[in-house]
Amino acid sequence: MQTLLWDRRVVLSILDAIGVPTPPRLVVSRDGGARVDSDAAIAFKECSGMDIDRVLARYASNSKSVKVMNHGIEVDGQFLEKTFIEKPVDGENHNINIYYSQDRGGGGRYLFRKIGNKSSQFVPDLATPHKDGSWIYEKLLDTENMEDIKLYTVGPTFVHAETRKSPTVDGHVKRNTDGKEIRFCAKLTQEEEEIARKVSKTFGQAVCGLDIIRVQGKSYVIDVNGWSFVKGNDFYYDQCARLLKEAFYRSVQERPLSLADQIPPEISPQNSWRLKGFAAVFRHGDRTPKEKLKIALLQAPLISLLDGSKREVVFRQKHQLLSVMKAVDLCLKTPSSDEIKLRSLKEVLEKKHNLPGTKVQLKPKFDKKTGRLANLHIFVKWGGEFTHAGRHQSRDLAENLRKDMNILNRDVLGDVKIFSSSERRVRDTAQVFGRWFLGDPESLDGVISESKYLLDDSNAAKEQGDAVKQQIKRLLKPGNIIPDWILAQIGWSAKLPQPYVVLQEISSIMAHLQRVMRDSWVNLDIDNIQRRWCCFDSPHLFKERWEKMFRNFSVEEEDVTPDPSYIPALYDSLKYDALHNRPFLQAVFNDPTSLRRLYKTAKTMFDFVAPLEFGISDTEKKNIGMLISFPLLKKIICDLDEMKSADKAKTRLYFTKESHVHALLNLVYLSGVPTKVPRNTLPELDYLTQITFELYERNRHTVSEKEYSLRIGFSSGAQYNSVLDLKLDAEHCLKVAPRRNLIPHLLLEEVLTYHKGYLHVPDLKNIEQQIEERKLHYAQEDDQ
Repeated sequence: MQTLLWDRRVVLSILDAIGVPTPPRLVVSRDGGARVDSDAAIAFKECSGMDIDRVLARYASNSKSVKVMNHGIEVDGQFLEKTFIEKPVDGENHNINIYYSQDRGGGGRYLFRKIGNKSSQFVPDLATPHKDGSWIYEKLLDTENMEDIKLYTVGPTFVHAETRKSPTVDGHVKRNTDGKEIRFCAKLTQEEEEIARKVSKTFGQAVCGLDIIRVQGKSYVIDVNGWSFVKGNDFYYDQCARLLKEAFYRSVQERPLSLADQIPPEISPQNSWRLKGFAAVFRHGDRTPKEKLKIALLQAPLISLLDGSKREVVFRQKHQLLSVMKAVDLCLKTPSSDEIKLRSLKEVLEKKHNLPGTKVQLKPKFDKKTGRLANLHIFVKWGGEFTHAGRHQSRDLAENLRKDMNILNRDVLGDVKIFSSSERRVRDTAQVFGRWFLGDPESLDGVISESKYLLDDSNAAKEQGDAVKQQIKRLLKPGNIIPDWILAQIGWSAKLPQPYVVLQEISSIMAHLQRVMRDSWVNLDIDNIQRRWCCFDSPHLFKERWEKMFRNFSVEEEDVTPDPSYIPALYDSLKYDALHNRPFLQAVFNDPTSLRRLYKTAKTMFDFVAPLEFGISDTEKKNIGMLISFPLLKKIICDLDEMKSADKAKTRLYFTKESHVHALLNLVYLSGVPTKVPRNTLPELDYLTQITFELYERNRHTVSEKEYSLRIGFSSGAQYNSVLDLKLDAEHCLKVAPRRNLIPHLLLEEVLTYHKGYLHVPDLKNIEQQIEERKLHYAQEDDQ
């Protein structure tokens, strides 16, 4: 992958794709554009999960129009005003020019590799950029203290930084008495350390150098160099030696046991790692499709249900739902403009209040200036119930994990605590899993507890989530061309058209299948198509569910696409019916080609939309992740610290919903910990997705203290790419994918250092306050 550094256009394109800031620039290509050899392209794909051709798309051909002017340069309609830097696209060519504006005196400066005590030279008549060759033009930014910073990485876990006087100042090199350039060790910000890790990892350079500048509190990368070393710094080389030694030890331990007699005693099998603690976060098992009705009303009987609370209030027990229905009846006794909304709400409550899992959420909205109640949003939600397939999945996974624990260290089964959210499907998953993980004991008293604060829904990230959803809408607006480098970053296949085209195709297929289903309802004996219905489902509920989705995806104008936030519900229902109602699904949608095409396109768009709803940029992912899953991450960090110091092995398991798993996974990746699998290559987070934290201990005779290491694992759960092609039995059950390692086997303190960075973010107090203020309030419930 060293060849990626040979062309500055390639370097800059990759930096853009991984979200690393660089100065504003224009690129002039007269050589046919940037190219990467096939071996490097394959290696880059494996390392980053991105297609290099998509990353380079905008620089892959010659510039169409180049206009050189006295005050700047225009490339393909974009203008860059002097002062700017002119760099050759050849990464090995360090002959760089600066062209000053008239406001800065005009002229220019040659930059070159140091010759004696000079690194640049002012040239009064250097005014016109080159009119041949391929060049990069970057805006010259005024750096803090007129310095740039040289960063040197040794793998993604160590970075050393030194400041030096920028060669753009006067070209004079300051040297010490040994003749070496004077530099000063620099302390990097958390953002700069993250930039260094991203660059080292994405370019596949364990030993790497990069140059950054600081401008008005923001850092920009201006160059990336492979195989760069610090000169004359003992601490740097001590760290290099330590990392190299650890790499050798890990390599020896991974050798076949037949070579055990050649292994040094201190790292022999009898002194190897032993599981000391196990923590894991699980998504719940298979469920029925979730549905909801949303209405905004401001009626006194409904407001009284808040009982003075300014937070969202949840009603989910039968007597509570009846109280909501009585309030609606009271509202209807008084004529108002809300009568249609109220009758719609009354109809849904009458039909659904007896279904398992039905709940009503009241969300008050207050005027920010006056503090008065401005509106009341009412959500009726039903469905989302644990299925028989979920029970089978949970039992199978629990029994398999129990076998793993018995092999690794059966003592971890001696102290098990399981935490669940208050959602019925999550509690049921935890109950079934806990029972079989512990070997079917007589009682689970004292093992399973409910933790709303750690694992339940919260409105803390609602504004951020809504803002991201609006961005996704704009991305999928008809005719919007998403740049190739962004599609590469997301993991969108190069074989697919623009995402908005796929969304329009879904809308078209849905319109066709709506007609097909209605014809089937007229012409077929609907009640006798499918002999058995599971999970309280029926032909009537099937039709009701699909008619609602048809309405969601119905568009009357060509320049309009459906709301992409409906995609998860469509894919969810398709997958559910393909598993649980296959005969009925195929009979009423008796166009196999269209049905398969709908499944494929819905899956494609789900893989696009679902991860983005938790943030598009790294900053958004981190902010949303903190607001949703920071309490859970903090608890896991505490668990690992306790497991390390405890005398006996422990297990801590957390069961929650998809949003918490997405958010936690983003926090793991954004912590900076070295990962083995690119985030954009992970499949969907299906039922019983797991993120596992395995703590290992060893006690070598040559070391005075015990050593601890940590491995983070991941399973995408009960995931299968094409459920319609799967042969099913009566269980309707997809098997759970095995865990794979997200990170190498690293020292515990090293991994915790990355994640404990979240405990020290500048706005942590504000984040925790938002989480506390926005947590859901549950109406007084009976024990059930």
